[in-house]
Amino acid sequence: MDCFDELVEETKNEIRILLKNPDKKPDYMTDAQLRDVQSEIIKMVRIRDPQKFYPYYPKGMADACWPDDHPLVIKLNKLWDIYMNIHMEV
Repeated sequence: MDCFDELVEETKNEIRILLKNPDKKPDYMTDAQLRDVQSEIIKMVRIRDPQKFYPYYPKGMADACWPDDHPLVIKLNKLWDIYMNIHMEV
């Protein structure tokens, strides 16, 4: 679980940086999308059960054509993978 919590903090920090520095944010990412992802991450931490909360952001990233090789996308995908397998770690 420590890996999950650590990755959550890193990811939230990266999102904060992008929101505060629009010049660093790629054109394909919007502030609204980033805030939505941030909200979903907070819910994932609170609920910690993919049966009770299934995050939308992986589909949203694909729909918005975020490239798989962007560092934030890599972290978000790893976070989603850990979250989806959280019940196996207990």
